[in-house]
Amino acid sequence: MKNRYIVATIVVLVIIVLFLPFFNMLTITDTETGKIVFSDRAFDNKEFYTSFTHSVNRMPVYEYYRIIDNHFVVYKTSFYSYGAGMPDYEDYKQKPVLKDGMVHIDNLNIKMDSFSIFIGRVANHSLHIDNKTYKLSDFVEPGKTAYFKIQKVSLYALLRRLNHE
Repeated sequence: MKNRYIVATIVVLVIIVLFLPFFNMLTITDTETGKIVFSDRAFDNKEFYTSFTHSVNRMPVYEYYRIIDNHFVVYKTSFYSYGAGMPDYEDYKQKPVLKDGMVHIDNLNIKMDSFSIFIGRVANHSLHIDNKTYKLSDFVEPGKTAYFKIQKVSLYALLRRLNHE
C-alpha cells in the first residue's frame, strides 16, 4: 500500500514538473495553427531585433526591441528611406538622425504586451536574437501571421519545441 502512494506521488510530481508553465519565454505563435513555433528565454533587458525588406523602396527596415517587466519595448528603428508605412518621427516626438545612409529614430519607448508580424512573401522577415538570425518564414507560412508574446511555458512545451527544430 505504501508503494502505491510513493508511485502516485512520483507520477503527480512528474506531471507537475512537465506540464505546469514555469519558464518565462519569448514565444512566437503561428496564429493559423495556434502552435508555438519558436521560444527563447525572456528576461529583463534582453534585446533582439526584426528586419524586413520594405515593399515599396525595397530596402531593409530594422526594428529593435527590449524586454522590460515582461513587456516588449520598441526602442529604436532604422531604415534607408521613407516610404508607405514607415514611421513618422513626429508621431513619436523624436528627431530622426541620418547616419551611414540610414535614418535612425531612437528613444521610441513604445511598450507592448504583444505584437504581430504578417509574414510577407518577398519581405524576408527575420528575427535576430542571441547572435542568430531566423527567417520567420521558416516558422510561419508566408501570408500568415506570427504572434510575439512573453508567457510562461511548460517543460513539456520546451522539450517538444527542441525536438521539432
